[in-house]
Amino acid sequence: MALYARLDRAAVECLVRRFGIDDVDAVSVLDGGNENTSYCVETSSGKYVLTLWDQKSLEQATNLASLLVYLTDRGIRTSEVVVPPKEPIVILHDEKPVMLKRYVDGDVTADLPGNLLGQLGEEMARLHEISAPSYLPDSFPYGRSYFHEVMNSNLDHAFVDWLTEKYCYLQKYIPQHLPTVLVHGDIFFDNLVVQGDQLMAIIDFEEACHYYRNFDLGMVIVGACRDRQGISFEKAERFMRGYRKDTTLESIERESLQAFTVYAAVATAFWRFRHYHMRRPEPQLYDKHVEMQDLANTISEYPDSRFAELFG
Repeated sequence: MALYARLDRAAVECLVRRFGIDDVDAVSVLDGGNENTSYCVETSSGKYVLTLWDQKSLEQATNLASLLVYLTDRGIRTSEVVVPPKEPIVILHDEKPVMLKRYVDGDVTADLPGNLLGQLGEEMARLHEISAPSYLPDSFPYGRSYFHEVMNSNLDHAFVDWLTEKYCYLQKYIPQHLPTVLVHGDIFFDNLVVQGDQLMAIIDFEEACHYYRNFDLGMVIVGACRDRQGISFEKAERFMRGYRKDTTLESIERESLQAFTVYAAVATAFWRFRHYHMRRPEPQLYDKHVEMQDLANTISEYPDSRFAELFG
């Protein structure tokens, strides 16, 4: 994790007091986060996560905090935001937005068992039933409308041609008129907190937007239903069974799920390439996109029947 802004304990204690929290017992830096620095704050009233956003504007951070409150109020299991008693929901420290959330106890596991995938499916279905707030964007932050940033670059790299090829594939196989809902957009296993056989929370709604429902489903399959060969269709079936328990997908959505799963892998490969080659070059991570690039190729080669079986 890049520690953009290092705060000492005194600074952290001062910030959490502005949220009405006293009696700090311990402070530690949390791993994870590409554009923020987070601290675990242990107090007599419980554990909290203090996040200082290095790359978000105050408006963007406020929209995220407001979304988390909005979702929590509607029963979605996610991070609970602490609202300051006398200040806005997001405060400023050295002109950087700061948010406080209650710590979610639990674990992260790459190999999610079937019962947890079923719970995730049910929770995603509930999420997709909630109206998207007006402040959410209508495009995915690293969706195909942004691919031109790499395709039109002057980089002499094989990934540019590959991305152009996949862009044409998506243009061909993704229908124009599909249901759009409030999507998380980044459901990888490490954005799921579990405790034993219970799903505790879906976290990191930073990419949330009003977008294709199928994109969210494809991203879950890519991010939480994989094995060494590619997609674990056994896991994907357990997830989809939970999702379809009280939700019916349109026939055009069922037919295009494979294309959207390819899309999810391509978009993730695009983000990694753009981030580590162009926006924040890190030579040691230059090949970070290859995993998703290979996965997208694998998914596109599956026979249509493999995805059709998810609706059997």
